[in-house]
Amino acid sequence: MRYPACFVFYLFLQTAVSAQVFMRPVENAASMGMGGGTIAMPSLSAGLGNEAQLGLGERLGFWVGSALPYGVTGWHTGNIQAVAGMGKYSGVGLGIEHSTVDIYAEHRFRLSYGRRLTEAFYLGGSADVLRASAQEYGSTTMATFGISLLARALPDVWLGAKIQNPFQQKIGEDLVPTLLRMGASWKPSDILLMTFETEKDLERKAMIKAGLEYRPTSVLVIRAGMRSNNLARIAFGAGLRLKNNLAIDLASEWHPSLGLTPSAMISWRKSAKKK
Repeated sequence: MRYPACFVFYLFLQTAVSAQVFMRPVENAASMGMGGGTIAMPSLSAGLGNEAQLGLGERLGFWVGSALPYGVTGWHTGNIQAVAGMGKYSGVGLGIEHSTVDIYAEHRFRLSYGRRLTEAFYLGGSADVLRASAQEYGSTTMATFGISLLARALPDVWLGAKIQNPFQQKIGEDLVPTLLRMGASWKPSDILLMTFETEKDLERKAMIKAGLEYRPTSVLVIRAGMRSNNLARIAFGAGLRLKNNLAIDLASEWHPSLGLTPSAMISWRKSAKKK
């Protein structure tokens, strides 16, 4: 599968991230099932999508996932996240992401911190180390950072925003993407959550994301989502909440040209502290 994997990888690279390195990572299964629109979520049920969420009071959590982009067995992706609370109002997080084919690999290491500043306002930040390696050209490493905000605008409405790599750093002639994400979520109850988000890369058109999370029972979670810029992609997923704080999430996203990307994740979370 070496050559088919490389062909699909570079087709995706050319159509999605022309003249850039360090692609947008493939999200974990819970986030993928909601179209990736997690910037304004008022919990970590889909992992850490906004560093300011670390101020929500989560005690401890781990997420481990993998995806198979477009069903290509030679293209490997994975992500690991861990968070730990530092008292009632702050927390730290660690994330590791990778995407590799036979001749090219990208890795991202992220250290995050978030804090609650007021009853309705949260601030977060991250320091990232990015590493790319190509079989015939060697490897390169760089560091960048991001700043995140989360706010409770109304009892059921949350707003979120994040800017990543604000100074648009380069590696040689290649750009490292500068991303601005802004969104809102509506959570009228523990049963239903709806999200909306826009993501803008300075070198690409804005991407629109929307997601839905529905919990018909305490054990089952159903998700659906979409994202669109040049092409519309739809996603769907489901999760099971097991005993001992364990959860399993599955999702798949459909690209009209490249096909399905299945994803799976297992997580463990210790209940958030009561505010």
